[in-house]
Amino acid sequence: MSAPASKILATHLQRRACVYVRQSTPFQVTHHRESTERQYHLRERAIELGWNPSAVDTIDEDQGLSATSADHREGFQRLASEIVQGQIGIVLMLEASRLSRSCGDWHRLIEICSITQTLIADEMGVYDPREPNDRLLLGVKGTLSEAELFTLKTRLYEGRWNKARKGQLGRSIPTGYIEDANGQWVKDPNIQVQQRIDYVFRLFRRFGVGRQVVTTLRQEKLKIPVCVRGGPQHGQLVWKDPTPGAIFRMLKNPGYAGTYVYGMCEYDASSRSVKTGKARCSFRDIEDWPVCIKNHHEGYISWDEYLSNRRCLQQNGFKSVTKGAVKKGAALLQGLVWCGRCGAKMGVNTYSAKERRKPSYSCTHAYKEGAAHTCQSMSSKPIDEVVVSLFLQAMAPAQLEVAIKAAEKMKEEKQTLKKQWEQQLTQARYEVQLAQRQYDAVDPDHRLVAVELERRWNEKLEVLQELETAYTKAEQEAHFIVTEQEMDEMKAFAKDLPAVWHAPTTTNQERKQLLRYAINEVQLDGVTIPGKIEIRITWRSGAVTVRQIERLKIGAWAPKTADAVIEQIRESSQKHTVGEIADRLNQQGLRSAHGREFREHHVLYIARRHKIPVTTVKEHLKEKRRVH
Repeated sequence: MSAPASKILATHLQRRACVYVRQSTPFQVTHHRESTERQYHLRERAIELGWNPSAVDTIDEDQGLSATSADHREGFQRLASEIVQGQIGIVLMLEASRLSRSCGDWHRLIEICSITQTLIADEMGVYDPREPNDRLLLGVKGTLSEAELFTLKTRLYEGRWNKARKGQLGRSIPTGYIEDANGQWVKDPNIQVQQRIDYVFRLFRRFGVGRQVVTTLRQEKLKIPVCVRGGPQHGQLVWKDPTPGAIFRMLKNPGYAGTYVYGMCEYDASSRSVKTGKARCSFRDIEDWPVCIKNHHEGYISWDEYLSNRRCLQQNGFKSVTKGAVKKGAALLQGLVWCGRCGAKMGVNTYSAKERRKPSYSCTHAYKEGAAHTCQSMSSKPIDEVVVSLFLQAMAPAQLEVAIKAAEKMKEEKQTLKKQWEQQLTQARYEVQLAQRQYDAVDPDHRLVAVELERRWNEKLEVLQELETAYTKAEQEAHFIVTEQEMDEMKAFAKDLPAVWHAPTTTNQERKQLLRYAINEVQLDGVTIPGKIEIRITWRSGAVTVRQIERLKIGAWAPKTADAVIEQIRESSQKHTVGEIADRLNQQGLRSAHGREFREHHVLYIARRHKIPVTTVKEHLKEKRRVH
């Protein structure tokens, strides 16, 4: 390598010198000040090499940015642009890694400097990219810079995974847990937080639907604890209204089952978000989780219950292989019916209220695949009646046990709800007292602070008043205390399962849920045997029940005229006209098939349909009598 002075020519000194300053992270910029100072001192080195102080520029826009790529570094791009324009005589850097840790960007810069006769300098010397030895040395420096980054990444990557395998890698702790002095996860000492999280899982155990948990919490005006992530309140616990996202994250988080998991997601660098440019995330199956340490800490639920909850959430999705969450419709076997011919899941066809038609079960899988017709379709009402009848018969022996458990469950749920309300009120009263103490502690003459503290105190008082009003209303509606008489009535009512089933207060959603507790699936075949529907019920116990019913004929559910009306028209047709017959039917309180009073056209339609000779003219009756 030649001496620096021999490489610096007058043509170089006529152009500007540029000092490039960069550190990889904001933390380094803030705390590693010695490195930053050394880079800025390169300005003095440029002056020593012969450049006028006014001709020395410093580019430091890329402070806190990584050198793995030049795409996001505006300072590097500006430097390359000025080199291409022939404005830069020399580029000064602390070391090659300051400019780039990518061989592609580094060698591209060297090539540009070679074409424009631009020198490159560091603390060790000055290099001319046009000289073979300097070009080789610069190439080695760039390669070592990239290799160094790769080595550091590999070391950090393996160290992170090694720590994760021991369950010690720091990560976001689920709400309801804190870290103790030894770094172990322990339950939050706040009893209200613990019991509110327990209540969320108890509600899901009861309903089996995440959105129903959200609806219930909102109806009961209960908030959920949330740990703030990011911002000035990072790590603080706040109480917020429940949202589907928050509840689903809680139900899917294995941390609540006492399990430490790392690597739930994997990232595909070949598939990136168009908006952010980040690699897309895909969730691994439980069997593929790289780190899964059970009994890592005390859980709110067991591991088996966590797996059951995940399966339940998956089944709630409306897909071709899942049951889907129960809906309000009248088809009671929604999600349970499968085609007995092709094995596909059968859907439910519902109609508008104006059509007055019952829902139907239909298999359209083949049609969606290109077949000319659907596989089969049938009315839901007769099938539901058979399945419900068999269900009630099967549940008869267990009604006493069910009655006792139902009564105890109701009492437990009301006591739990009352406790949740009391804890929420206790927390609100504490916040009011805290705001009052803060207001009392301030100097009265310091009005700017006193006014703000008084406003906060008033806000807490308003929240407390709203909670107390809502608690009184909830206590009146829910009756938190269950008397012995109510317990006895509950047990007696629960013993009669058919009465519970047909009660007007029992919703279709509750009926569907009851069926799902006992029935695994129902297969329907309405084609193999003409005029028949085969119903094959597979129970949760594994037992199978098969029944056959008559397929309903077209118009079976259409309104029909009563037999008494038809006979009355037949008897009166010999002596009375159509108008007189309609009057006689109305006087007797008889009505048409649609519940309306009879008029002449009603009588004419019924007579024609049943081949009854009638007349609208009185003289025709007299002629009939003469003939007879």
